[in-house]
This record gives sequence, C-alpha cells and structure tokens, in this order.
Amino acid sequence: MKPNILFFFPDQHRGDWTGYFGTQGVRTPNLDRLASRGQVFSNALTPSPLCSPARACMAAVAPYDAQPVKHNQHDVDPAQPNLYQALGDAGYQVLGCGKFDLLKGSMDWGESGHHGEGTNARIHQLGFSDGIDNAGKHDFVAGHRLGREEPFQAFLRANDLLDVHLADYDGRTGKELANYINTAPTPLPDFAYGDNWIAANGLKLLDRAKDDAPWFLQVNFNGPHEPMDVTASMQSRWADASLPPPVASSQYDAEQHGAIRANYAAMIENIDSHLGSYLDYLASRGSLEQTVVIYASDHGEMLGDHDRWGKVVPHQPSVHVPLVLAGPGIEAKPDCHAWVDLVDVAATILHIAGADFPGGHGQVLTTDSLASRKVVGLGGWRTIYEDGMKYVHNFDPEAARGSSGGDLDSTETHAALYDLHNDPHEAKNLVVDEPGTANRLRQALLRIVEEHHA
Repeated sequence: MKPNILFFFPDQHRGDWTGYFGTQGVRTPNLDRLASRGQVFSNALTPSPLCSPARACMAAVAPYDAQPVKHNQHDVDPAQPNLYQALGDAGYQVLGCGKFDLLKGSMDWGESGHHGEGTNARIHQLGFSDGIDNAGKHDFVAGHRLGREEPFQAFLRANDLLDVHLADYDGRTGKELANYINTAPTPLPDFAYGDNWIAANGLKLLDRAKDDAPWFLQVNFNGPHEPMDVTASMQSRWADASLPPPVASSQYDAEQHGAIRANYAAMIENIDSHLGSYLDYLASRGSLEQTVVIYASDHGEMLGDHDRWGKVVPHQPSVHVPLVLAGPGIEAKPDCHAWVDLVDVAATILHIAGADFPGGHGQVLTTDSLASRKVVGLGGWRTIYEDGMKYVHNFDPEAARGSSGGDLDSTETHAALYDLHNDPHEAKNLVVDEPGTANRLRQALLRIVEEHHA
C-alpha cells in the first residue's frame, strides 16, 4: 500500500525558530528528532507571505503569478484542479483539520467546518473526504461579529467559554500592536486552547480513517500566529527564557520584546509537543514506518525585526519557513541549502502519492538536483533568489502593507539587492555597488513572472 502522509502546517512559524536551526533558546525536540532521521531544507520559502495566497499556491501546485488567489479575500475555486483532489484520485483518504484558509474570503465555515452540508459541502468539493475547517484567530472574532457559525465557536459555547475567549480578545486588538504587546496568558484552560483542540480533532480523524486505504492528513495549527495568547502552563515553561533580541529594532524595551518572543516560542513548543504525540500515536498503531511526515509553515513572522511585525514583506523572517521531511523513501541527508518552496512541497506530496497532476509546477524534493532560483511575490512586489543573492523588485519599505492583490508593475520604483551569505539580516542594499548583478536578476525575475502568466 502507498505510504500515509502526515503534514503538520502551523501558521506563521518563521524558518529560523527551530531547535535544529540553532536559534538560541528555541525548543523543538520532536521536530529535531524528525530532522535527524530525514531531510532538512534550510532555505525553504513561501511562494507568497500571506495566508490565503501561500496556501492557494500549494493547493494549485503553482507559484503566485500562475494562480488566481492574490490576497486573503479570495477563495480557492473547487472547480479548478488541486492537490487534494489529485490525492483523492490516487486512492487517498484526504483529511484536514484546523485553519485551512482555502475558503477564507467567504467566512462560511458553519458549525461543522464543512462550508455547507451534503453535496454542497465545499471542503468535499475541494477534495477532502473528511475534515473540520475552523477560522483563524482574527477571523474567529470577525466571524462572530458577523453572526457566522464556526466549529471552534461551537466547541467553546458548549463548554461555557465563548464569552471568556471573546472578552480576552477584546484586549488583544484595537490599540497599536495590542496583538503582540498583550502577553498575558489566555483564561482558557489547556483542553480548550485552540491549537490543542485542533490537534485533538486530527487524532479523531485518524481514528475514523479506514485501514484499507492510505491517508493524507493536513493539520493546520492556528499558532504561532499572533495574538500572543498562550495558556498559563505554556507560559510558565518560558519564565526564564533567553531568546535572541530583534534585529535592527527601535521599538519597545528588551523586557517587552522578551515577553513577546517567549510567548511565540511557547506556541512553537506546544505545536512541537503535538508532533511528538502524533508520532507516538502512529508508533502505537504500528503505522509510523509507513508514514511520511512533513513539517512546514505558510509563511514566517517578522517578530519586531526591522521594526516590522507579521508578514507580507520580502524580508527573510517573513518569507523563510521551516521544512522537514522524514519517513519511507526519504533518506537521512545533510541539510539541503537549495532554494525551495511550498509549491515544491505540493509536487513532492503528489510524487510520494503516485498522483497525476498535469500542468503542475514545482520540483520533487527527494531528487538530487534542485533549481538554484526561486521567486516570491505579493501584490506589486517580487523577489528572486539565485544562489546567495536576493533581488527585491518594487517593494516600498514605507508602505504599511503589501498585501493588495494585483500583478507586478515592471516599472522599477524601488529595488534592493542583498548578499545573504555575507549579510543574512539584509542590512546593506547592494544595488548601487553591484548594478550588473541587480539588472541581471531583474531581467530574470521579469522573464520568470511572464512565463508564470503564460
């Protein structure tokens, strides 16, 4: 039988905040264990640093400019072929839980998380045979205000905790950066914490899975996306944390940054603990050796670096994501430093599953030869990576957000060039010093974008 595929997919986990990457103080023992018996891709990127576009690129097996979802208000069209349908056609039970963000724009989760019922359930139309799609942290509140039903809302209501959670979130929105600087623990008990509930849902899906067909399960955690809400028990484990300070920051003091970063690390550690629980669960059922395990994230998190928070910008903390593969057919190898992205993850999943997907982009990550270039984009800016160089086209550093949908403007208004080997924090723009390299990469970028539009 084909291997099972477990895909852990947290939201906004930046690529350098893992134990195996060596970032001071970050604890991910289970992910590190996975990395030691599989393959780490240390230069993995998102195709687009925003939730819906990143996930849509993976679903479409296509880069940002070759698929239609340009911002968070767009839904993936179930009528268009996607990764999940292809897995079903290949004989897989396609399971999912947590924050899908594939149908984010419509906000019509429903209490079941199926986006409709029966044959009208859009998660089934997308290709999922079973699943529970819940809102992300902010969409949960926005949806409640609009009167939209959602499964985590129903769970909290059944446990008399809905009003408690909504009141807590009132203090994590509104005031500038309240979603970060409010680091008080959530009043929710551990069993009702969002990521713990999502993890439990995934195990229920596996319990319901049939034994006579392989399964694919995507577990979409809400964390470590802000707000910085963690349970009291999660926070207590980070009371004496020693974590790296932000890069090029003029905001807040060391204590405030330390508190924010401790909560971010606590969310990552909590997700890592669930990874360990899933691995133990699979081992207890005798199926771990028949399961490929993949860990990645939709995009990163600036976390105060360069005085920026969240994502949507082309800086490395925003676009760099963790990526680990392990399991049958995945050789334990030294870290791979090639530029790869989530489209490649989708192509690799299809390859593992023996699934057909005509017209799909991406490269299979288990091959020995990987391309040296990769393009990332959002709204009107694009970035191209080649070897150790990074060229950024048309990103306005003064813009509040670069998340508006739209195509690339080929007229250059802003440009940046960085040597990431020697300047990993992107402190020195080399456009003036190396105009030849900048122009060559710009031309390559525009050519690739044009090909993606074709």
